[in-house]
Amino acid sequence: MQLVHFSWGLIWYTLLTCQVNAFEYNITLSHNGPVVLGGTISFKADIFYNDERPSGTFKYKWSDNALIPHIYETDRTSNTTTYWSLNILPENYTVGIYEVEVIVSKYYLMLWYRLTSVRTKFYVTQFLNGDIEIKQSNKTLMDTYVSSASEANVTVNIREGDIDYLMKATTVSIYWFIDCKYFGQTNDLNFLYNFTNSDTSHMLEALVVASYDSPTTTILPPTATSPVTTIVSNITVEEMVTSSIPNNSITIKPTLASITPIPLDDVPNTSISSINISLPYICFNSSIIPPDPNKTYGYFTKKIDVRAPIMNITVEGTNWIQPWDMLSLNVTCKGSGPFNKCLYFHRGKYNITGNETCDSGDHLYSCNFSIIHYFLEPSVYTILIMLNNDVSKQIYPLTINIYKVTTKPQLSVIVVPVSCSLAAVVLIIFGIAYYIQSRARFTVEVADFDFGQNNPEMEYKTFTERLRDSFNNTLRPGNKRISVRQPYYGSMNH
Repeated sequence: MQLVHFSWGLIWYTLLTCQVNAFEYNITLSHNGPVVLGGTISFKADIFYNDERPSGTFKYKWSDNALIPHIYETDRTSNTTTYWSLNILPENYTVGIYEVEVIVSKYYLMLWYRLTSVRTKFYVTQFLNGDIEIKQSNKTLMDTYVSSASEANVTVNIREGDIDYLMKATTVSIYWFIDCKYFGQTNDLNFLYNFTNSDTSHMLEALVVASYDSPTTTILPPTATSPVTTIVSNITVEEMVTSSIPNNSITIKPTLASITPIPLDDVPNTSISSINISLPYICFNSSIIPPDPNKTYGYFTKKIDVRAPIMNITVEGTNWIQPWDMLSLNVTCKGSGPFNKCLYFHRGKYNITGNETCDSGDHLYSCNFSIIHYFLEPSVYTILIMLNNDVSKQIYPLTINIYKVTTKPQLSVIVVPVSCSLAAVVLIIFGIAYYIQSRARFTVEVADFDFGQNNPEMEYKTFTERLRDSFNNTLRPGNKRISVRQPYYGSMNH
């Protein structure tokens, strides 16, 4: 009987195991490391089934490979996401690489079956982890370029797990350097500076020094109304003590208070060799000062490039033209190159929204370019000039007026033809009157030449002689009537 139960249990277990293993489960494991020695690191595991969140009851088992391994197993849960936080204590960890594993099991038919597991590595560092962040005009700069026109807020951005460990320190000091020049000390993580020289590069360095030594307190004898003031390095704790409180207890909570940094004018361009402070790691790790093993350091560097923003956009040329005339404008501006230019043409007036982008513009090394365009129809147009460089963006709307002129004939076009026409009429009338007057002066009679009559004097003369005599008689003085007789051809001798 026991053999039968054992056989059925084995078959049932085999079937369930095969069914569970046939599922395609996947785990993504992430963390927020690296972590400084003494800090805290958090891990996150997400389980998926065929790229979707599965349903059911799960159990997660965490472990690492520290000197004394840490093991943590969750209760049964339906969540497909689980978290685990580790305190990286110096007793169990040293600086180096470690590994964490998570095993996922699923509850199925009154039994727990292992689905899958995954491992990941994390780093334990000697220094505080983070970076230098720069803000200008309430905007975080995502690259290394800094504007020379506004003040820069330089901030040491430490990862969350490390900042929690830093808050446990008794003293925290931050030392600031620019190009190996000492610019002061602050007790917070902010530093204000204005980089006024454009087209230059600088190296920023920040050294965070945290001490975890037990503070030495000096307590004055209390009175009924006097306060007890305990000064521990840069931390001041004040507590009012009255006679009704016989036992005085003082709690010291170090904070990264916002304290005004040392004025830069008081320590202008001070070299690191001239300050009486033992600061390791500064100036590209060229310092030979050994670090204090009882302190935690954070060394942060960032190279920045100072650029002048785009200013004073000037447009030369006329923006009032007629249709089909060529628009020719020249645009100049001031600022640090290179520049990116985009031109957009809009019909009518355009209101800037601030969401305009210039993704595929022309690359310019100097801010000097021309705008040449033809407009065919009379209207009002807007040319949107978008310019940006590494630190600024400018949008300049330019209104173009295309006007059509109504052509009116000039006065000379009317006066000259009318005057010429009147003069021609006058000349014609004058010519006709002169002709009539000239005809009235002379009376021309038609001569009646009677050549049929007999004239004895002309019988002996030839025709040519008689014709000559007739003309001579006509031209004599006193003869105003011209009479020409027709010759008598019957008796004319040829």
